[in-house]
Amino acid sequence: MIADSAEIIHQGDLNGNQWIIRVGLPSGRSIFGLATENVYGGDWDLGPTWNYVVQGENPFLIDAGRYGMGGRILEMLAETPVRPEDLKGFLLSHGHEDHDGGLLELTQKTGVPAWVHPVYRNLSRSYPDKAPLSSKATFSASCWHCFMPESFALTHCAGYHRDRMMLETHCLDGEFLPFDSDIRTHHLPGHSPDAVAFQIGQEALIVGDNLLPEITPHPTQEAYYRRTAEILPAEYDRAEMIYGLRAYLRSLKRLQALGREFPEMIVLPAHRLFYANRWHRIELEKRSEEIIEHHVQRCAAILNILDDGPRTLEQIVSAHFESSLLKGFGFKLAENEVRSHLELLEHSGDVEPIWEDRVKSTGTCHFEQFITDIAAH
Repeated sequence: MIADSAEIIHQGDLNGNQWIIRVGLPSGRSIFGLATENVYGGDWDLGPTWNYVVQGENPFLIDAGRYGMGGRILEMLAETPVRPEDLKGFLLSHGHEDHDGGLLELTQKTGVPAWVHPVYRNLSRSYPDKAPLSSKATFSASCWHCFMPESFALTHCAGYHRDRMMLETHCLDGEFLPFDSDIRTHHLPGHSPDAVAFQIGQEALIVGDNLLPEITPHPTQEAYYRRTAEILPAEYDRAEMIYGLRAYLRSLKRLQALGREFPEMIVLPAHRLFYANRWHRIELEKRSEEIIEHHVQRCAAILNILDDGPRTLEQIVSAHFESSLLKGFGFKLAENEVRSHLELLEHSGDVEPIWEDRVKSTGTCHFEQFITDIAAH
């Protein structure tokens, strides 16, 4: 249990904010968890971002909190035995603002290099001549699909995008870290096209948002590929390789297999490690299967809604989700969830689009076998 292996260095609030912990591994390595606050809340709340310092001969930090948290992470780091000058690199589990927002500040204050997946390196830049809207000309390509209104982006995101453009990075090209051959990287696209998990020997897996306790990470959509295909590294030549529910299910199956191979491995997620005044342990194989089954059940629920006839996206969302989840920006989040499932159901032949932005059931139910046939590679 994580509660048995975690030493509390600093105790924050009941949802984990401002906690600092140490997890000791049998090999003698230590992993320090630094929980930085986020701005969201309500029924879609994820809790803080858990950023992890992996101690050893070549220590490194995974994730940098949201925008403005770089300095706070350095303050928290000072409560551990690891000094900034000891770090060999800053790494990212993926390129969402609550994970890479503080990265530029960290690199500038310490001189420590940032090591990122090649997909992150490409998508974290802006391409004004390729942006889908003039209002997003200065946005990083990874944020072109963002549904938040322009007023929100100007208020909350302008500095973040500016920092990303100034960031100098090195690419993680191989299976292992260039400065520590005991650390294996796993590219796990689906929730984010650049998502990476970091395996510390056979002892621990820092999994980012790919696998979370209690809540299910949202998948991307294959439709995003149409906007970014020319920007991505050449080897990603099909949408389902890097975006959408198919990609995410493939990544979950890889995690499931990893859990079978290393059933005792400690799994450290980026959110809700400690939340609602309790620790949350992840069993890698079991939790991967639970999230796969969640998506199977959601596909089934959408088909049940369509049994009564064609529906618009809005109608499906309203019928499927609890009203408490649809307040404010919750409706847009729910729409994105349903879109990713409709993409898969269209690929399985179970739904098809028709007039006036509606979809209808084809009367088949192939999606379960379709999901079963998705290979974990």
